[in-house]
Amino acid sequence: MGPEKTARNTVPTSSNIRSGSGTATAVRTTTPKAGTGKTAKITHEQIALRAREIWMKRGCRLGQDEQNWLEAERQLKAELGIK
Repeated sequence: MGPEKTARNTVPTSSNIRSGSGTATAVRTTTPKAGTGKTAKITHEQIALRAREIWMKRGCRLGQDEQNWLEAERQLKAELGIK
């Protein structure tokens, strides 16, 4: 079987939570890029940081949290070559 996939809006299970420094971070596991044999991972924290950067670049406008989040995910996936 392939790697476990988790959706952004699901509650992480114990098998896809990493903890460190007293905090838990959900890890989004994605399918590997074709031909690489490697699994790319984008963490909740990475997406959150990128979404905050996008929010700040767009003038800190309220009410665009989901749009910023989705854009952050899109950018990170593109950088890692994930579809």
